[in-house]
Amino acid sequence: MNRPLRPLSIAAILLIFLLLPACATFVEYGSDTDFGVGARGNLPLGQLLTGEDQRGASAVSRLEFAGSIHQFFPSGADYTEVNADLLLPLFRLGDGAARSYVGSGIHLGRISPDVGGSDSRLGLNLIGGVRFNRPTMAPFFEVRASVGGADQLSAVAGLQLFGGMF
Repeated sequence: MNRPLRPLSIAAILLIFLLLPACATFVEYGSDTDFGVGARGNLPLGQLLTGEDQRGASAVSRLEFAGSIHQFFPSGADYTEVNADLLLPLFRLGDGAARSYVGSGIHLGRISPDVGGSDSRLGLNLIGGVRFNRPTMAPFFEVRASVGGADQLSAVAGLQLFGGMF
């Protein structure tokens, strides 16, 4: 039996949408955890740099921080994952209608079986995806490989609000 989202998960999702300039919601299918939903907030690091700092750190200014929370619904358990990733835009696709990106970061996953107890694990994320360039709503698709914690391959489809850096 699946439990509803916990108050801590709801609070984290609200913080993402309130504090970060670009927010996203998504659905996800993981090879080990089945279907899930989540929220992600993106912060272009170039927004944190000013004047001379930005000119001297062009590679850093292109990076985007992405913090997300994922709630999965595997049978017989509850699985929540929190991610902190850095995304790097690569090249434009087509006539600039979309842009590819890669990224990496860490995740902390917590599984709580229906029979009681829980287990938390820390791991690494490897990400590759495409985001469509729209000023207010930008659809994106990505593949996420998690290793070292929740070893799985996930397919993600989402909608980012307020565009973002790419």
